[in-house]
Amino acid sequence: MADPVADEPLSLTNELARERNREAADRTLLAWIRTSLAMISLGFGIERLGQAAVGLDAALVGFSPLKTRIAGGLLIALGMAATLAGIWEHRHMLRAICDADYRYADRPAIAQYMGYALLAVAAAALIVILFGL
Repeated sequence: MADPVADEPLSLTNELARERNREAADRTLLAWIRTSLAMISLGFGIERLGQAAVGLDAALVGFSPLKTRIAGGLLIALGMAATLAGIWEHRHMLRAICDADYRYADRPAIAQYMGYALLAVAAAALIVILFGL
């Protein structure tokens, strides 16, 4: 039996919809990259700020450059993970768009997981600040 989707002539409406979806996927990837860049930049800035504070006054009471290094490193790692998640989601979406028999399939809520991870980093930083660990 012949494939009914392959036997149909190309539909301009369907092809334009695929193009719009492709462009939306590209915009989403760029949004992931912007978010990742912001997290990486903030992490780097926090680490450098800690190093600068030690350089200005080596006798800071209770200040540990290790804390800022860890907080900065966590944000940088989270930014890298967000970039990888965005690339994974983009690749998955492009495969789905190219499929002639496209069916919506539920995917993991990557943005939600990144939000949870960011909350975990923020909670750890708050604990460090409040309890001086």
